[in-house]
Amino acid sequence: MVNEHPWRAGFELEVILGDLGEPRFQRELKYGGMDEATPEFCRAVASALKAHTGRPWSAPAKAVRKPGFYVISEYGLDPIHWPVDRLAGVELLTPPLPFAEADLVRQEITDAIENMDGYFNLFPNEITRDCGWHVNIDAGPDLEIDPIKFILGVDELCLLSANDRLFTAYTGLQRHAVGVDLLRHLREDPRGAMLYGAGLSNFLHMKKGESKSYAANFDKLRLGYLELRHFSADSFFNGPSLENQLERIPAALEIASNRTNALERAFHTKFVLLARWLAEVRQRISWEMKAGIVKPYGELRFDGEPLGIVIGDGFFDANIRASGEFGEIASIKGILLPDLPEAVALMALDLAELHNLGLKPGKSPNRSFAGEVTKLAKRLRADPTLSSAAQLSQLNEARLKSSDRDSL
Repeated sequence: MVNEHPWRAGFELEVILGDLGEPRFQRELKYGGMDEATPEFCRAVASALKAHTGRPWSAPAKAVRKPGFYVISEYGLDPIHWPVDRLAGVELLTPPLPFAEADLVRQEITDAIENMDGYFNLFPNEITRDCGWHVNIDAGPDLEIDPIKFILGVDELCLLSANDRLFTAYTGLQRHAVGVDLLRHLREDPRGAMLYGAGLSNFLHMKKGESKSYAANFDKLRLGYLELRHFSADSFFNGPSLENQLERIPAALEIASNRTNALERAFHTKFVLLARWLAEVRQRISWEMKAGIVKPYGELRFDGEPLGIVIGDGFFDANIRASGEFGEIASIKGILLPDLPEAVALMALDLAELHNLGLKPGKSPNRSFAGEVTKLAKRLRADPTLSSAAQLSQLNEARLKSSDRDSL
């Protein structure tokens, strides 16, 4: 990777710890896991980390206002199904650090966690699968992070799948944020003629996702960094270097704006293709809603047969169900009921591309829909410029050209 900018990364890592070998917490463990780690427990973790790493770890009593090495209680980890030796979930925060130093801190934390608590957090299991690793990146004042370059140049589907983070409540794809309205536009403008020039960039800028619902949380750009929620705790402890894990993200964000043409064409072509697919199957998509006790819910159908579930209140979440009573193979969140056909198309695109990546996401038991996803996958493969590998090649080429220009 060509390092043109001084990229930095800060971490937010969730871990589930035991009694730390201390009698005071061994006594508490008799009553089960804590719903919320106590200030005393957080201070004990910070003290252990400080002793093992030499870094200035602390457990602040109030919300932190500046970057640092902190231990805070993690509210999103439910102890109800934890093993009997797990006491509390905490979140470890680090300040922004150059990538090489950030990787050094990763190793320090890994060694410290192993020393104080054993191997539980270091290997994936059904409990630690819920633990995330958020990476907050910035490149200093010389590079303004452009969400458009991220949307055009980062294959989030590939990243999320590699980290087992697909289709969770807080890891929505940016193309889900922009895709519904883009498909609605293409219903009136089938060739996307009005998206040429600055049209597509303006469209993506207006519709980008800016909340914790998305794996790339652009809302944090207001604070000077981009929050990435694509990674699991397993990736922190056992993955390759930070630079390798981030893959194409810095590459996409660093390329010159006049080098994004190939990425724009591929994105434009892919959605025009998807809009045509949707036009062919739109009348085969239907749903039936009920009032529900807490929220309205209903069944999503394809050719009159069950396909998935719709639930929400004002804004709705939809999914495509897997074989069997439970589970899903695709989902999308925060849509309006009239946009369910567009939502189905976006989920079909996810499934088709996962298939083309060789990731085998699973088939819908609705055979008609599964057959249409297979057709969509074949259409995508027919244009080599639409593949994940082609996108990476385009990024590398654009980045090298930008680098050559700057060296003149």
